[in-house]
Amino acid sequence: MMIAAPQHCGRRVMSMASSVISSSSHRYSCGVRTYSQQRHHYVVSRHHQRASYSSTPVSQKKDPEGGGGIGLGNVHDRVLPSYLHDADQTFRHTKSPKTVSVIGAPMTYGQPFVGTDAGPRLLREAGLLKMLSSLGWRVEDVPDLDFESLGGKEQSYLINAKHSRMVGRGTEMLAALVEEKLQSGAFPLILGGDHSIAIGSLAGILRARPQTGVVWVDAHADINTPAGSESGNMHGMPLGFLMEGVASEYPPGLEWLAAEGAPRLNPDSIVYIGLRDVDPEERKIIRDLGIYAYSMYDIDHYGIGKVMDMALAHLLEKDPNRPLHLSYDIDAVDPAHAPATGTAVRGGLTFREAHYVAEALARNGNLASAEIVELNPTLSDNDGADNTIELGLQLLTSALGKSII
Repeated sequence: MMIAAPQHCGRRVMSMASSVISSSSHRYSCGVRTYSQQRHHYVVSRHHQRASYSSTPVSQKKDPEGGGGIGLGNVHDRVLPSYLHDADQTFRHTKSPKTVSVIGAPMTYGQPFVGTDAGPRLLREAGLLKMLSSLGWRVEDVPDLDFESLGGKEQSYLINAKHSRMVGRGTEMLAALVEEKLQSGAFPLILGGDHSIAIGSLAGILRARPQTGVVWVDAHADINTPAGSESGNMHGMPLGFLMEGVASEYPPGLEWLAAEGAPRLNPDSIVYIGLRDVDPEERKIIRDLGIYAYSMYDIDHYGIGKVMDMALAHLLEKDPNRPLHLSYDIDAVDPAHAPATGTAVRGGLTFREAHYVAEALARNGNLASAEIVELNPTLSDNDGADNTIELGLQLLTSALGKSII
């Protein structure tokens, strides 16, 4: 049962979303290949378990006919900014000259699969920095955060939160960096890594700008806690730890979030887009807190344009100039388009729906930060990995101002 909020109605509409499946075993095992099945495509460091994906950069691939792009037919993705909107009204919360700080957060300990740490490198190799520059951004390329140097790999079995020390210390480091970049007036663009990095990105954002609204694009709600999680994987818990009134305890490594005055997200300050695999405890939290959540049922019913209109109307109702953060999990997109991810679920966003979400936020003008997570090239063949990275690249450039016209 999901909560939606049509603009024409003053109350929330409850709709049965039969497509939202509560199945932990499906979430963590279906639709993905094991690392051993794909090991001939990758080289893995014995010491750090860091995946090194050996493939031609996506931006250099050509189709059989000699044209640019990959995928079905001759595809060429033009990276051009819009000329329909006043430059001063786009990304209005970023100081001029507009600078995007690209932050690599190669976290892999929030979930069970090696490979999410390759995301920042692969996106850069595919041409991200050059594309952002072509959109008119000044680009600051921040070196990847070195989570391995933090230690804390020892596992505590006293609480159901796997690798909590590594995740906690890494996200604390990320929070400080994101806060610093926002205070300098830059646009933080965080490249994951698994979705546990959102603990850090959101904490830093809320410390710098407590009024920020969040658009969470994901197949999953990620609002579990150690007490309610069926898996103990921390990429399913970032909102559980940060949402006001949810977590009652914090595992080792996350003591900084338990301190007095630690950042918290108000349930009225987030909107979900694309949910379709939600655990029973998460359903209850969403319902009890009245969080606005648009499942795939709602997208099918209203269309993605109407859903984005309603989502933005809710977040900007009290303050039309409120800064917004986009947290984009690639598994929100149907695995036909993005197979290289660890928790793939059928029935997701289409290629165009996925882009529309990013484009709508860019055109609104209030987007002030963004992250993309859960790209994992080890969980598909070479073509699937390339297509997923290419899609991630396109979604980021759409969010940062790429436009058809």
